[in-house]
Amino acid sequence: MSKAEKLLVAAGRLVAGGKFEFSSEDLVVSAFKAFPDDFSMKGYPQYPDSNPVLTQIMGIKAPLIVRGWIEKVGIKKYRLTPKGLDDINELQGGQGVAVEKLDRLRDEEMGSLLTSAAFELAREGNDSAITFYQFCRFVGLTASDSWQAVQGKLSHALHIAEEAERIGQSGRILRLFVKGKNMSFEPEELLTVKPLLADLTERFKVQMDEWRRNASV
Repeated sequence: MSKAEKLLVAAGRLVAGGKFEFSSEDLVVSAFKAFPDDFSMKGYPQYPDSNPVLTQIMGIKAPLIVRGWIEKVGIKKYRLTPKGLDDINELQGGQGVAVEKLDRLRDEEMGSLLTSAAFELAREGNDSAITFYQFCRFVGLTASDSWQAVQGKLSHALHIAEEAERIGQSGRILRLFVKGKNMSFEPEELLTVKPLLADLTERFKVQMDEWRRNASV
């Protein structure tokens, strides 16, 4: 595994231990315990080294955030995303971290996307009326997002769309409890999510390019 993948596994161990939100220091210690050869201080193998961890979650590249595996929820505070959970399961051959709270989070995020104004307009056959603001709400972007946060949220939105596609291809109806009520989505509706995301991403490319130029790290 790459260092980023090892840190993803370390984050999963934190969540499995009950830390649904964790600090960078928590991740440093977890990574050192899981992979001491990769995350120990040079010349002092008994101590963790924070540098290889921080470079993966901070700065312009921040692979764990850009790939949509973790998201920042406060000052030096992070949480694992459902995409991160799924990718841990893949890395560990299906023996990943079974976390009920994250399963509920997955449902909430799927429900948020499927009840967005953008998706409602698309269901009505009026997707040409979707605005850039509605696209941002569709994928969870906020005006204060750094570019790395934007990349992570777009990656995560694609993951949710691909999950909706898998459910749709199976022919199953998706039932969710969203915004205080039970809702159902037919397979045909679920199969439209990924194409809609691709269409909107291409349609608003100019605005996103401007965001990249103007956004902070």
